[in-house]
Amino acid sequence: MKNASFASFTALLEEIGRALAQAIRQGSQVVAGMSWPQLAASCVALALIVTIVPLAICLFLVFMAVKLAVAAIVINTRRHRE
Repeated sequence: MKNASFASFTALLEEIGRALAQAIRQGSQVVAGMSWPQLAASCVALALIVTIVPLAICLFLVFMAVKLAVAAIVINTRRHRE
């Protein structure tokens, strides 16, 4: 295993920064080449993704917590019954 040093860490951060800048440049070129209807459709799709995905994750966590709470109550009542 190689020893990590500050120089290698900064080199990694610089490489990540360059890759991110290149991705942003390419993304801006793609957006600049879109027609207005394509741009509107992609904005609507992005808005749906940004709103629905966190909602789905939140609902999953809530239902999982309810399921675990109900299971804990059922297991606790069965233990005390025996």
